[in-house]
Amino acid sequence: EPPETPSRPSQRDAGMAGPDVSSRILGELLFFLGLVAVSECIRKVARWRCPDHPVVNALLISSLTLGWYSTSITLVLLNKWVVSSWMGGGLKFPIFYTMTHMILKGVFSVLYLGCTGCPRMRPLDWKVLRIASFIGVLVGLDVVASNLSFQYITVTFYVMVKSSSLIWILVFGALAKVEPCSPQIATCVLVIAAGIFLSTCGEADFNATGFTLVLASEIFAAARWVGTQALMTDRELDTVTAVLYMSPGSTLSLLPLVLAREHEEMVILLEGGRQTLIYALLVIVPGFLAFVLLIIEVKLVQETSSLTLAVLGNLKSVTTILFAILVFRESATLLQWCGVMVGTAGMLCYSYFKKGKNAIQDCDAGFAKVPQASEPKHEVMPHAQSDEIRGKMSKLSSKDMPCPLFLACMR
Repeated sequence: EPPETPSRPSQRDAGMAGPDVSSRILGELLFFLGLVAVSECIRKVARWRCPDHPVVNALLISSLTLGWYSTSITLVLLNKWVVSSWMGGGLKFPIFYTMTHMILKGVFSVLYLGCTGCPRMRPLDWKVLRIASFIGVLVGLDVVASNLSFQYITVTFYVMVKSSSLIWILVFGALAKVEPCSPQIATCVLVIAAGIFLSTCGEADFNATGFTLVLASEIFAAARWVGTQALMTDRELDTVTAVLYMSPGSTLSLLPLVLAREHEEMVILLEGGRQTLIYALLVIVPGFLAFVLLIIEVKLVQETSSLTLAVLGNLKSVTTILFAILVFRESATLLQWCGVMVGTAGMLCYSYFKKGKNAIQDCDAGFAKVPQASEPKHEVMPHAQSDEIRGKMSKLSSKDMPCPLFLACMR
């Protein structure tokens, strides 16, 4: 039998009851959408007057950032409210709720590829599909662990623990040889770990189960982002097609858990009637927001630098905490805020060192492509030097796919 729903601490219940919560979440969404509308109106006027002015591109980045904040923060707040307080007692089938999102991502991917008039998909590569399916399994486990953690912890503590993603990304990246490590980067990891330790110690209603679920979510997330980087670097896949390939694995990975823990609830839900209709409306909204978030993230990656994304991602974490305090009446101690600042400093230092390392690789690859004036053009290059240059060029091409840190920060 499934375990009993855990008793919830008072702080986690504060501000969660009543229809005012959904109104406050809607207010947060409308606030950001209003800012997006204002930014877009100003950008249209600026583009009409001075099409090539740098302010036009700055306003585009502003609109994308506000849209990113809107969808990302709304998803976190909405999932917390649904899992903890939907219809009074919280959602009784959070695993099926997550599995439905995985199905919707595949559906929206097909619709997007069909509506945007994209080129015809290439013949299916079964090796790519197997790799994408495995990554999809990690995606499903990552998201379901995150959603289940909302039964035990606050959004504030959830966001703080999420900062540990960089640590696991660097560990798995070093093992997979897609994220090189250095003394400077290792120091940044220690600083981030110190920030997480401070945030954990400052949590008044610490819950070991919730903390373990978020930590497990971050381990799955790190493994899947490193795998995604390797997949999209080695194979010519666009982001939406990759999501489509991952969707079956994400869905099927959660099906056994649904059948084992939530089969009775599923029988009632699938009988039809008013409750089924309400659930359908409930799950479509966050499913659509999650897909829109993906499209915005891809556009942001194209328009900004990795350092800019790191700064915006850390600012988003702080903004999420502030809105969690406003919407759910949560609280954060001074020690926790200190932990957030320490972790943010570590992430920014990582971004700085990473950007410097990429610049050096660009320089090396550029020099490698320039032929030596003293050498005849017909001279054959030695194998050792040729291999070295090919290695440098492979490093350069691998940066076409953004570092998994920034993709993880954008979730």
